[in-house]
Amino acid sequence: MKNIVVLVLCVISILVLAGCTAPMEADAMASNESTESTPIPSKISFSAPTLDRVEDLGSQHDLRNSFDGPILMLWVASGCSGCHDWTDLIRSELNAGNISNTTTIISVHRYPEFETSEDVERRYGSNSSEHYAPWPVLVPDASTTVIDRETGRMTDVGLFTAFGEPVTPTLQVIDSEGGIAWTSSKYWANTSVLTEALNIMTQQEGIQ
Repeated sequence: MKNIVVLVLCVISILVLAGCTAPMEADAMASNESTESTPIPSKISFSAPTLDRVEDLGSQHDLRNSFDGPILMLWVASGCSGCHDWTDLIRSELNAGNISNTTTIISVHRYPEFETSEDVERRYGSNSSEHYAPWPVLVPDASTTVIDRETGRMTDVGLFTAFGEPVTPTLQVIDSEGGIAWTSSKYWANTSVLTEALNIMTQQEGIQ
């Protein structure tokens, strides 16, 4: 009789423990899944507000509309002297005809947590600005995420993460499929580096 009581108690204990551990294991698995980072798509795009000037071609810029060729993208901050220098060099080369006026160029504000779109507007927005950018200037917020170009779906991957956490200034060439083809974080504007970027863009145009 004593052995039967012991056996019954053992069975009850096993059933109780099984009922407790299964949900705990499920919770742990769910927690692990939620903390796993989403892979960064190899081909990306994004949409962000602009300074809403004529040069910006609208108040919202969807990068997918620019993918008829490679894109020269400059990551900028309002208070970044190197960004001012790069903006001035690109504008100068554009005005001199050394960059085709069909070349797609955009500037993207990098630090929305620390600078406002008004700061960016004052620095780059007007042709009376000292460092005027006569191409679209995008001002994403810190919550902007990227679009997977292959699926067309929005992801939960942050914009800055997807583009490699660029410092300012950073110059990138984005190919026509949304891949990052080339990157330079040279602080001061350099004609040789710009020429390298333009050559990469020409190569990309040739393989479309």
